Amino acid sequence: MKPNRLALPLVGVLVLLHTSCGEPTGPGDQANGHISIVNNAATLAARVTYYDATIPIDSAGVGYSAAAPGPAFASSSSVSRVSSAAAASFQLKLKAEVASPVIGSDTLQATSVSIVGNLAVVSYNTVGNPYLGGVDVIDISNQNHPVLMSFARFTNTDVSAVSTSGQNVYVAEATGDTGFQAPAVFEIMQLQGNQLVLNGNRRMGLTSFAGTSTAASGSRAYATSGDAGALFVIDPATFSLITSVNLSDARWVAVGGGKVVVVQGTPGRLSVFNESDMTPLAGSPFSFTGANVPQSKSTVQVVGGKAFIAAGTGGVQVLSASTGFLVASVPRPNPDSLGLDSSVVVTNAVAVDEDLLFISNGEAGVYLAQGGAFFSTTGSEVAQPITMVGRLRFGNLQSVNHVAYQGRYLIIAAGRGGLKIVQVI
Repeated sequence: MKPNRLALPLVGVLVLLHTSCGEPTGPGDQANGHISIVNNAATLAARVTYYDATIPIDSAGVGYSAAAPGPAFASSSSVSRVSSAAAASFQLKLKAEVASPVIGSDTLQATSVSIVGNLAVVSYNTVGNPYLGGVDVIDISNQNHPVLMSFARFTNTDVSAVSTSGQNVYVAEATGDTGFQAPAVFEIMQLQGNQLVLNGNRRMGLTSFAGTSTAASGSRAYATSGDAGALFVIDPATFSLITSVNLSDARWVAVGGGKVVVVQGTPGRLSVFNESDMTPLAGSPFSFTGANVPQSKSTVQVVGGKAFIAAGTGGVQVLSASTGFLVASVPRPNPDSLGLDSSVVVTNAVAVDEDLLFISNGEAGVYLAQGGAFFSTTGSEVAQPITMVGRLRFGNLQSVNHVAYQGRYLIIAAGRGGLKIVQVI
């Protein structure tokens, strides 16, 4: 029986194929008993639909009180404000949708996205039995025409999260393979150009029921696993475990500013380690409101010495990564005012770049908030304003599991609804 630990993401990889004299070059499709890789351009293109459609931002009726533009959500105040004027200053363009892979009778669900340079890597999985996942790689170098480059289908394995570093793709998984002591697994795949290949593929067993996240920094890779799990530090070159730290309900790892941070749940805690030697920071773990729903996803991103935490029922919690000081918070939308059950309105991901926050709130959709300045330049020990701009209005948006935002490119993992690729102008 597959443990229902999380609706964890499988990753889809899109790779651009180059042609010479009309003939495709590159590694081509590949398969073994564990992974099937599709690199055929025509097959992959059938999953992509292109648009140039404006996405409105609603500032009323979105689960927050409408109010004049101004500071909001600082740690000293939880007063909700929505700025219709700020909404008018943004233009969002839907550029493409990528349909979720269908394997037999199962439609996979997009659950996480990682943007690194000109590549977006997307994870997919299934809820409940069977174990079934995937990874997409997408070339986003042309923001008007993203290209799905590669798709890896995993047999008897869910893909929970993915990250990349150079030619390495790091995958957090849950597997039914009885060759491992526990279902949680960390895997390395390789890119040849922008396409996935089987060469260099390796797997390492973790602890607990599911690998929940991966990250990369310098010559190290990091992974977390769930309820009875840990933080793992891995040397990709030798594929050896450098060290591990037992952390219960470890949900997401991120690295930034010389620190490794891990969100833990039930109750919400942020464990912080010095990246150089993995010693815990004084006072860590730091408590925060939220992350109190078992077997849920809570992402974290480190920007400007601050940890931006998707805290489930606690909305977005912004903590100093050095002291745990709460510098800002954004409450989740009010489920009652949206006519939704509280169980389906949870903040499961937040993506930060420049002065913008894109917030994934489950069935409530994607919300946009704005800081008073670029978050990379604001202090980490001083309360700072964040103003809610509004909710992005999609005609057919399903429950949102994850968002990633970088370089004015927003990618939304919309469960079985696949991906939405949006340009922010």
